[in-house]
Amino acid sequence: MKSFLTGIGVMTCCIGHVACTSEQAPKPGVTVSCESTVVTSARIYAIIQENCTNRSCHPGGSSPLVADFSTLAKLRTYINANGANWRLRVTGLTADMPQFNGYPPLSPATRDSIACWVDKGMPD
Repeated sequence: MKSFLTGIGVMTCCIGHVACTSEQAPKPGVTVSCESTVVTSARIYAIIQENCTNRSCHPGGSSPLVADFSTLAKLRTYINANGANWRLRVTGLTADMPQFNGYPPLSPATRDSIACWVDKGMPD
């Protein structure tokens, strides 16, 4: 029973901390620093696709909004050109994205993972 509960704890952690794997899962109540967290471009772009492009907000082409996140390169270009706005709307404490169609804002763990990736220079 104890190992079952431990497994649930690790699963819950990784759901809340989108950048972790079972090997990287922090212990409950432990704050993970950006320096020790590994966040890949593939994972971050999957989050952006799920929450931004696939919800018809920033798909590119005939995008209804200015930001085009249809490729990882375009996402990086947008963040480099609009860093302050990105932090305010996506990764900051008062971030409100996604804000349309009744979708909830990104979780704090997701925002933190994205912020770490940006702070590290958006590495592959």
